[in-house]
Amino acid sequence: MNLKDPLFWEMLYDYILTSLGFSREGDYYSCRILDILLSTRMNVVLRSLRYIMELVSGRTVVVIGDSPRSRCRKLGGAVLIAADSSLEKCLEEGVVPDVVATDLDGISTNSLRLKDTLFVVHAHGDNVDRVNRLLPSIEGFFIGTSQFKCSPRVEVPGGFTDGDRAVFLAYYYGAKKVYLQGFDFSSIGRWLKPSGTRVNANIKIAKLAWARLLLSLLKNTGYEIECFEDSCKGWI
Repeated sequence: MNLKDPLFWEMLYDYILTSLGFSREGDYYSCRILDILLSTRMNVVLRSLRYIMELVSGRTVVVIGDSPRSRCRKLGGAVLIAADSSLEKCLEEGVVPDVVATDLDGISTNSLRLKDTLFVVHAHGDNVDRVNRLLPSIEGFFIGTSQFKCSPRVEVPGGFTDGDRAVFLAYYYGAKKVYLQGFDFSSIGRWLKPSGTRVNANIKIAKLAWARLLLSLLKNTGYEIECFEDSCKGWI
């Protein structure tokens, strides 16, 4: 089992789609829109790919989740990755993350202007409009991801929700260890996202179950994933 193999993720992704009743066609369309947007700024994308590899490889990474218990703190010398709307929490605390993993439903337009933060923008069937409208607003580094390989320009690092995707992103680019900070796999912490999207309780709980399962799968390969200062609920 190779967790960095896009074909493995496409197989697993089919199981997730079936379990949640999601549309593969919608995901594909969103991925193609993302690909077109990436193609217009490939100089930035290529610089961003080099940057994230140099930034993450061999380093310890802290991934900030968006649970109510979440705090945005760096470990000494660690790379900080914010999962979607936890970026806003970090900025409120005066901390600028190195990387943000996002499907753009928890990010303000002003935050996309951060020039020293790399945005990893994920395409799926529910965010076509946000990808099309907001990705051109990113002024600094960015790359694109999806659940399957629709184009050589779009990366498939693995994971499904913003939080576990951020962990798989660190793993994919060679981080030696990941600390989770402010993750909750057992309850819904936010019912209305900053984008105005309302959270479907049943779907959200199912997504959290998949997130926990995928991170457990990664941890069971021997990869180091730990919770920072007991800030995770429902973790192993």
